[in-house]
Amino acid sequence: MSESLPLTLIDDEHTPIYLQIVHQIRYLITGRELVAGAKLPAVRNLAAQLGVNTGTVALAYRTLQSEGLVVSQRGQGTYVAPGGNDSSRVGLREALLTEALDELIKRAYALGFDPAGIRRHLVSQLHNRLRHVPLVIAMPSVAAAIKYQHLVKSQLPTNVVPSFHTISIGSLEAGDPDTLAGYQDAFFTITFSAMVPRVDAALRRHSLRSEVIGITARLTAATRERLLSVDPSKPYVLVTEARNVGSALTLVAQHSRLDLRGLLILTELSSPEEFAAGPDHTYIYTFGMTPTLEANAVDPARRLELEFTLSDEATLQLQQMLEPPRGSANIP
Repeated sequence: MSESLPLTLIDDEHTPIYLQIVHQIRYLITGRELVAGAKLPAVRNLAAQLGVNTGTVALAYRTLQSEGLVVSQRGQGTYVAPGGNDSSRVGLREALLTEALDELIKRAYALGFDPAGIRRHLVSQLHNRLRHVPLVIAMPSVAAAIKYQHLVKSQLPTNVVPSFHTISIGSLEAGDPDTLAGYQDAFFTITFSAMVPRVDAALRRHSLRSEVIGITARLTAATRERLLSVDPSKPYVLVTEARNVGSALTLVAQHSRLDLRGLLILTELSSPEEFAAGPDHTYIYTFGMTPTLEANAVDPARRLELEFTLSDEATLQLQQMLEPPRGSANIP
C-alpha cells in the first residue's frame, strides 16, 4: 500500500476538489502507476495528506468505484480494480465470427455449393484478399483521434491494412448517425484508458457490439527535455482542459523545476482577458487546447506543448489486439 499519493490540488472555482482527486487517481491507475490490486490510502489518511475533509475523499473514492476503477472491501479498504475479463472478450469475438460464418454457409448452401466447394472458395479468397481491418478511434475530439490514428497505425502488425473511423466521444454518446455508421464494419474501438467507462456506456446505450481497447500515453523524450530545461525564474502559464488540470500539474511537477504555486492556470473556461497574460509568459499546453490558443492569438513561439506518444504498454496492446485469440481452432 502507498502511504501517500502524488496528488496536487489547486484553488480552482471550475473543478471541485473531489473531482481533482478523481482525475489524478484515475490518471495514476490508467497510467499503471497504481496497478491492479494496489491498496489506496485510507480515506482519513489521504484527507490528512491533502488537507481536506474526509467526506471529499470518500466522494472521490465512490466516484472512482462507480467508474469501475476501484473496489471497496468492507473493513479492508479500497483497491485498484482488476482488469477486464480476457476470456469473455475472446468469447464475444468467437461468437460473432461463428454468427458471420453461419450466415455465409447458409447462403452458400442456398447457392448450391457443398462443403468442399465452400472451403475451396474461402481458401481462395483468404489467399487473394489483403487483411483489411476497420478500426474506430474515439477521443475527446476528432482532432485528437486523427492525431492518435497515426501513432496507432505505426504499431499494428505489418500484414494489416487498417482503415480508421475517427470520432469524438461526445458524438458517440449523442448517437450521431455518421459516428454510429462506422460500426457497420468495425469491431474494435480504441480510446484512452481513462475514457473507457464513458465509451463503454455509450456503446451499450446504442446497442453496439465492440471491444474497447484502452490505451495509455507518456510524454515524449523531447518534451521531458524541454520541461527540464525551463527557467523557473521566468513566468509560465499552464493551459489545459479543466478535467485535466490535476494530471497536467502532476506532469509539470515531475519533469520541471517550476514552482506550481506561481503557475497561472487557464482552461477552456477562462476569459480572453485571462489569456492575455503578457508578452513574457510561455504557455505550457495540452494538444486539446490548441484551438483555444489560436482563438486567443497566442504566439506559437511562446508555446510549449505537452506532447505525448504511446506508452510501451499501449504498443504491446495494439500488437496483440489482432493476434489470434488463445484457444482458437486452427482450420487447415
